[in-house]
Amino acid sequence: MRTGTLGVNLAGLLPIIRKYLYTHSDVFLRELIANGVDACQKMIAISASQNLNTDPTTLKVEIFVYPAKRQLVIRDNGIGMTEEEVERFLTVIAASSAKEFAEKYKETDIIGFFGMGFYSAFMVAEKVEVLTQSYLADAAGVRWVGDGSERYEISPAQRPEGRGTTITLHLSKEYDEYAQVWRVREVAEKYARFLPITIQVEGSTINQKPLWREHPTKVSEEEYKKFYKVLYPTLPEPVFHIHLNIDYPVNLQGILYFPPLRPEMVLQRNGLSLYVRGMFITDQLSEILPPYFELLHGAIESADIPLNVSRSQLQIDPTVRRISQYISRKVAEKLKELHASDRSQYEKLWEHVGPFVKYGMVRDEDFARRVKDIALVQGLDGKFYTLSEYKTQISSVRDPRGFSLGFYVNDAKKQGALAQLFQSKGYIVVQSDTVIDPYWLSYIEREDGIRMVRVDAEEAAKWLEAESTQGTLNLEEVKAVKEALERLTKLKVEPQALGENGPAALLLREEGQRRLREAALQGEIPPPSRLIFNSAHPIYKRYLLTQDGRWLEHVWDWARLLSGDLHEKDLQSFLARDWALLSGT
Repeated sequence: MRTGTLGVNLAGLLPIIRKYLYTHSDVFLRELIANGVDACQKMIAISASQNLNTDPTTLKVEIFVYPAKRQLVIRDNGIGMTEEEVERFLTVIAASSAKEFAEKYKETDIIGFFGMGFYSAFMVAEKVEVLTQSYLADAAGVRWVGDGSERYEISPAQRPEGRGTTITLHLSKEYDEYAQVWRVREVAEKYARFLPITIQVEGSTINQKPLWREHPTKVSEEEYKKFYKVLYPTLPEPVFHIHLNIDYPVNLQGILYFPPLRPEMVLQRNGLSLYVRGMFITDQLSEILPPYFELLHGAIESADIPLNVSRSQLQIDPTVRRISQYISRKVAEKLKELHASDRSQYEKLWEHVGPFVKYGMVRDEDFARRVKDIALVQGLDGKFYTLSEYKTQISSVRDPRGFSLGFYVNDAKKQGALAQLFQSKGYIVVQSDTVIDPYWLSYIEREDGIRMVRVDAEEAAKWLEAESTQGTLNLEEVKAVKEALERLTKLKVEPQALGENGPAALLLREEGQRRLREAALQGEIPPPSRLIFNSAHPIYKRYLLTQDGRWLEHVWDWARLLSGDLHEKDLQSFLARDWALLSGT
């Protein structure tokens, strides 16, 4: 048996770091800013331990752009490095000065730990120069120059600004965008807006204190709205927010904003950003955020979230799962609190928070258990009911299996006329028009025993039956009308007594298949399954007496109009026929 030591080919390793370690080229600036911030944080810690007279407010990271030279400069007035430290930390890949310092001084505000961030500069630069001067009075300045290969140069040099580090990137031609002030400012604001050390681009400060670190009792409603505008300057105001602030069992702070939602709106996911020690990490939060909250906006920060070496990717462990569970629980608690303290305000917000709650109930049993009592349905008259309240209201209406039966529309304009027929009989018709509703209706049927059917469902029609059979057609007349309507509509046709004042005919759809299709088509109306005609309606007597097929054509258009199936192009002929029949022409 032989043992040995693995060798590393630096000439082959650096191109891999350069090309594959980081997902986006922008992150090089994040890493270099983070190094500068760490250098300043170290200076603060050293000053405290060694009684140095350092004013923290004077510490900063500055960025300068030189388009003509295709250069980008990042400099700080932090702790700086000695020649020995340059040898240790710039010439050895994965040697982290930040990690070593944090462990030595028990410093918790250090961002960098992997020792790889500096080399991200070679993603965009063909040459990198580092000029650094240690805070130690007797330490000489050092210049380090590298071109992305395994070769580098170190030489003595005096830094004009004194203590601190200046990194000069000689950008590759394909990355000359980073020699443009607007582009550098854009990237710096994305990653460094909430860092604790002053960050300046061409002399202009870009960062500010993150509002989520304030205690919720000290933040006004107006400050929450202004902060949202900082995060999303082009979006309309949010309708609701939740301030997260916890230090056990995990460290987590943040502000969650509920954006305004409408049934027809499709919002982009990843509206929520993750920060670690003030540095933007990612807005790809599928590991942390419950899926039913992926449309939320805002920011969260946690030093407990484990990251991989590229930082933008999260590592799954129990901490991440606990954070996800906490966010879900906190949202549920906040909504329950609002429901209990101000029901009217909660009802106003339901249009926007309802889709989140419904989706969460479908996806997460624990969340469903927490919010079950505050989930609402809204009647077409505008009145809101909790599920238990609605179930009580419809307790007298039962299907053959014993379920409480409720009626709904998913398009109040198209199905409004039909809904009015149910309301005229005293039934509460609710509105159910979001893309999650088909799934949620199936959920409450399974969990609460509430069977919801759309007003044009086959099983809904029987609840419109008239008690009196006066004026109904005889068997022979029913057969004649049935056959004529089947020829006209190409649908299965059945008679039903809906009363002399009831609708002439109704288009019906099979509820189970309809709901599946509705979910797949996101609300589009599927084809009807059959037509029922009101055997007590006087229009059929007119048809049988005159044998004028226009009466049945009118019935067919009338049924389609009630169910929202009559297109605009057919409406003109419907109105013309209506006038002709009424005038006897």
